[in-house]
Amino acid sequence: MIFDALATGLVLGWLSPEVLVSGSSGYIAAHIVQQLLQAGYQVRGTVRSLKNENKIGPLKKLGEEVENRLELVEADLMNGEC
Repeated sequence: MIFDALATGLVLGWLSPEVLVSGSSGYIAAHIVQQLLQAGYQVRGTVRSLKNENKIGPLKKLGEEVENRLELVEADLMNGEC
């Protein structure tokens, strides 16, 4: 239902085809990422660490399945370099 509204906004030019999902390696956020990718969106997802393959591996696989429309970026608030 929410994705129908997003798709309508995209078609009418109200929304950008790019979406940011914060904490994308979390359980609920990963499902949202998956649904957005299936709906045709370009998704940028933040994760605490790009080095934690256990957390980001499933997301990488999702990105590969949809022509690499998923970009993961490190955004650890406890790390001053991010």
